Amino acid sequence: MDSAIDWAAFAMWERGHLARSVSLSYEGGVVENEGVQLEFEQGFWALSTDVALGFHPLELGNEALRAFFGFVQEGRWDEHGIDPEEITLTEYRAQDAEDRQQFLREKSTRMIRLG
Repeated sequence: MDSAIDWAAFAMWERGHLARSVSLSYEGGVVENEGVQLEFEQGFWALSTDVALGFHPLELGNEALRAFFGFVQEGRWDEHGIDPEEITLTEYRAQDAEDRQQFLREKSTRMIRLG
């Protein structure tokens, strides 16, 4: 979602194949609408005509967030929803095996000196 340009998009794959893809903006209308509509979309598309969207793209984007991840960025809050600000992310870094071995050698050398 991008509220600066009133755009939202999402896609879903099943077993490596694109099952649903939507991209739309308030001014540009529907850019992409492929696959079978998901349950949370039903009420939105019923409001639209071939000419214009009958809803704001960010509303659909927030419902996609709620359906896929359990939270929204803007709009109607669900008391059972997740607060994304409270989620702690773990950071992983890829390391070269030689760098890892050098790190362990240095660490063990320091431990021997301290002991």
